[in-house]
Amino acid sequence: MVVNIQAPLAEDYPLTQADIAQYQKDGHILLKKVVPPSEIDELRTVVLQAHQALIDEEEDFQKAFRCTQNLWEVNNVVRLHVLSRRYAGIAAKLLGCRDVRVYHDLTFFKDGQGRGAPTPWHQDGYYWPLDTNKCITLWVPLIDCPLEMGPMSFVSGSHLTRNAEHLEISNASDEFINDMIEKENLTVTPARHMNAGDATFHSCWTYHAAKSNTTDTMRIAFAIAYFDADATIPLHPPTNERRAKNLARWFPRAVPGGPAATEINPAVLAMYGSN
Repeated sequence: MVVNIQAPLAEDYPLTQADIAQYQKDGHILLKKVVPPSEIDELRTVVLQAHQALIDEEEDFQKAFRCTQNLWEVNNVVRLHVLSRRYAGIAAKLLGCRDVRVYHDLTFFKDGQGRGAPTPWHQDGYYWPLDTNKCITLWVPLIDCPLEMGPMSFVSGSHLTRNAEHLEISNASDEFINDMIEKENLTVTPARHMNAGDATFHSCWTYHAAKSNTTDTMRIAFAIAYFDADATIPLHPPTNERRAKNLARWFPRAVPGGPAATEINPAVLAMYGSN
């Protein structure tokens, strides 16, 4: 697969060694202006269009957010962002791997006026059918996202645990993780105001949550999930129904013990001759 991506999406983001160290210690980081300001308006427009094109597949998670997935398969502008050297380069450096593959992209629309309920504490790893710890999600609001709109909070250092792996996103996961936060005195990094184009990166094992959206405006956020390009499919069968479905959907024809690499999981940096 070859892509023709021009600046600024083909330019490296000025990530520092301090940024990398912070991510590897905490399991999350907020970075400014990850989406170049010149690209935000167009990306927001096409994400809204692609979400609408996939509306029949929309999922509503606990009334907390609405999402559609793999917009890059139906919109060429989204495709340029998902396959950009800029974003994949950040992900690879934070994870400490030579390259990353695309898991999938998705929208996170949280309705306003309190209709978008709080997002429960959870670990994304419940859903990931991969045999690797090197998995990461870029989450970016495409409009300014004040605290009242529901940006994410994280439990720093929780990416080193699997304590909530058995729980899907739910009231049960929220109660379980809240209980651990209190009993174990875990460090919660509260949500921060994010401008359009700022992005958080978090491990699939980092506990995270978000408050309800009490503004009058829908929170328009977009995410891209990446993983180590050398990851494999687990030898053992998926441990829950959602992992089984995700294995079939995001890794078609992949085999247990084999590479997690199909036509919809391209290794991004290899497209640019940079590994």
